[in-house]
Parts: sequence; C-alpha cells; structure tokens
Amino acid sequence: GYKLRERYKPDWKPSWTKTGKNPWTYEDGIFQILPMILDARRTLDHSLICLKLIRKQSEEIKIAQFLSSERLRHHPNNHCVPIFDAFRDSISPEMNFLVMPVLRPFNDPNLGAVNEIVDFVSQILEGLIFMHDNLVAHDDATGVNVMMDARPILPDGWHFVADYSAPDGFQQLRPLSRMDHPVRYIFVDFGLSHRYLPGESLLVREAGGRDGDAPELYTKGPYDLFKLDVFTIGNMFEKDLIEAILPQKYEGLDFLFPLTSFMKKPNAQKRPTAEESMSFWNSIKKQSPGSRWRLCKRDETPGQRVVLNTLDVAKQGFHQITRLFKDDVSKHYSNHFVRSNMSSVASAPVVY
Repeated sequence: GYKLRERYKPDWKPSWTKTGKNPWTYEDGIFQILPMILDARRTLDHSLICLKLIRKQSEEIKIAQFLSSERLRHHPNNHCVPIFDAFRDSISPEMNFLVMPVLRPFNDPNLGAVNEIVDFVSQILEGLIFMHDNLVAHDDATGVNVMMDARPILPDGWHFVADYSAPDGFQQLRPLSRMDHPVRYIFVDFGLSHRYLPGESLLVREAGGRDGDAPELYTKGPYDLFKLDVFTIGNMFEKDLIEAILPQKYEGLDFLFPLTSFMKKPNAQKRPTAEESMSFWNSIKKQSPGSRWRLCKRDETPGQRVVLNTLDVAKQGFHQITRLFKDDVSKHYSNHFVRSNMSSVASAPVVY
C-alpha cells in the first residue's frame, strides 16, 4: 500500500488552526498545485514515490509499462521512467494510478561543469536510441519531459512540492557535484508517444508535442516520428543549454552547435537517425573541451566571474589533491593486500 502526507489523510486537521500562525510555516501548509500527481510513501519500505493519475484507456500506461517491463527495465541504455505499479482509482474507475520514482528537472540544480553537459547529451542520445530500437517514438521529448534521479546529489532528499527545500519543506538544499556523484537522466510522460508494430510505417499525421519548430509539422504530408524526436532533442539541446534567451544559460558550449545543426536539418529525409546522431556526437566528444571547470553564466559581471573562477580553481585543486591522496592510499593497501596474500600462498601447503 501507499501512505499519503498528513495533509491528504481523511482525518487531517491543519497544524496552524490553534496557533494562528501563517500556514506556510507548517509542512502540511504546503499543498500540491498540479492535480494529477502527488507523492506518497510505500508502506513496504517507506520509500518516497510519485503517483500519477491517468485515464485507464490512455496509451501512456501501455507504453510506459512496456518500456518498464522485466525484459527492458534493466537494460543499461533504458532511460525511461520506471513504473513500479499501476492500480485503479477506487472513486473514478475510469482512472488509473501509475507509481513511479520521485524525480527532478534535469537542470534543477543547474549543471555546473562542461563534463556534466557532455554526460547529459550522451545519456539523452543513448536513451533515444533505446526507445527507437524498441519501436517507440516519444513525440514530446522537450526539456520538461527530461528529468533526473537526483538522489546521488541530494542524498537526504527534497520536498516533493517545495522542491527547493529539504524534505521538511524549510531547510535549504545543499546539492553535491554531479561530477563526483553522477546522476541518471530519465524520459518521462509518454502521453503523446507512439509504439509501432514491427514492419509498420513510421509515417503519421497530426502528431507533435510542445515543440512546434520542426518544419514537417507544417506540411500536408505524413512525417516520421523518429526523425521528429531527433529534431526535438536537438532543439532541446540548443534551447536549454546554449541559447542566450535567459540569464541562466551558459557560455563555452559552442562545441554543441555542430550537433544541434546536424540533428535539426530542415529536411526530415536528410535528418540523421538517433544512432547516427550518437555517432556524430562521439566524433565531437573526441575534440570537445571535456573539463571539470565550471560553466560560466552569461549574466555574470566581470567581478563575479573573477571571484567565482578563483573559487573554482581552489575547488579543483582540492579535488586533485584529494584524488592523489586517495590513489596513494589505494596503492598502499593494494600492495599490502598483494604482499599479504603472496605470503599466505608461499606458506600454504602444496595439495595434489
């Protein structure tokens, strides 16, 4: 079973009614705005999960469960959201609940280093190839539908609604570095997705999600959803990582432009497949400035940049010293282990 937070229990009584204080100073004063999703605790192990309410006949349930089936869920290239369970709503039988892990937007907290960008792009292309290999087109692979399992960088968790704070809803989050604590990026929301039968034509009409930039969406003819996915993800890389539309966008990512141009070819027939996009990206990665150095925001003042760069240099220096120290300790214990075991072998009786 699943246990909801105090606010959503039938016998809930607001904590603030007897105190007269502001409801926002209490955890149960934090309410969910989106009506179709909610957090809960799995009673079996007390783990935090996400409940999503979906119409029973939705293709999203079938596609999400297929991609999370026993045959596919453990594949290393599967970056689709795991489905733990699905059950009917007892009040509205035409609705079902999907049970999923609690995730965060891929850029919250922001990516902090060039290598983190490289890892993000690689994982997303890897996940796209996996979906297409299994004949699923996402059809809405925009930034809002790419999330991450943030537990490695936020090991103490976060509040499901007030996700800028700790689980209590008030303490400040202190995320760790993705470089030292890698995260996994995950595709969510298969509400517009399409699963093809083997041998079925990839051409469709009247599809497409939030991203309306692909030229084929404005033609009268049918188009290939796999090629549309490639365009959408290329557009997502460009808009969410390197375009200077918002102040949180970054500098120093020019090495991504050849990839986005390649993936966004206006002529869908000449546009690459997901696998060809990955091959092209791998060739770029060999020449990319892979680095732990931080990403510089476009709106930084010269003074801020000097201070932040100085702090980052100190941080990287500390990291290198720590790594060297760990390597020395590791070698010491490794040598000690080898000598000890060799001594044991030398003194052991010979058995025929």
